[in-house]
Amino acid sequence: MRQEEIKEAFALFDPQGTGRIEPSAFQSFVNTLGDSELQQSIRLPNHAIDIREFTEIMNRYDNDISKDPEEPYRRAFSSINKDGSGSISAQELRVAIQSLLGPNVLSEDDIHEIIEEGDVSGDGRITLEEFLKIMQKSEKKHRGEHVL
Repeated sequence: MRQEEIKEAFALFDPQGTGRIEPSAFQSFVNTLGDSELQQSIRLPNHAIDIREFTEIMNRYDNDISKDPEEPYRRAFSSINKDGSGSISAQELRVAIQSLLGPNVLSEDDIHEIIEEGDVSGDGRITLEEFLKIMQKSEKKHRGEHVL
């Protein structure tokens, strides 16, 4: 994971820009990764962590997943897909976003717009394949590449 991506991930869990992530927010971050091995292996801090500590943890995590660049997205998908159906519903997406960013960050219309944009099949749910395409498109946009 590049330093820029680490800073962006850190900022998601430090929305007030304090330079520190509280233990509860860090727990939410680890849970979002959907990696049970990481959850078991990582010792959750009892203090707020700064960008240096966060970077060390992310670099260790990144070394573990470097064999498959889509693995973090697969894990995130699994953690969002609580019912194990193989696709993400609007309700599952809403719960995931609220647990990450807090309540009322996105409206119902925003949630449905995300589902509609990613739902190629038109069934109102996002499959793993659709989710991976969304994430790849997002990465390309972030890198400044042209995206259709």
